[in-house]
Amino acid sequence: MDKKVIFAILGAAVLIAVIVLLVKVVGGAVTILSGGLNTVLGVVVLVALVVIVVWMFLYAKK
Repeated sequence: MDKKVIFAILGAAVLIAVIVLLVKVVGGAVTILSGGLNTVLGVVVLVALVVIVVWMFLYAKK
C-alpha cells in the first residue's frame, strides 16, 4: 500500500474517534444538566409543600 493511503485511513479513523468522543462528552453533559435540573425542581417542590403545610397550620390556628 502507498503511504498516502495508510495516512488517509489513519486520519479517517482518528477523525471518527474524535467525533465519537465529542458525542459522548456532549451526551454526558446533557445528562448532568438534566439531573441538576431535576434536583432543583425536586427541592422547589419540597419547599413549596413545606410552605403550604405551615400556612395550613397557621390558618387553622386562627
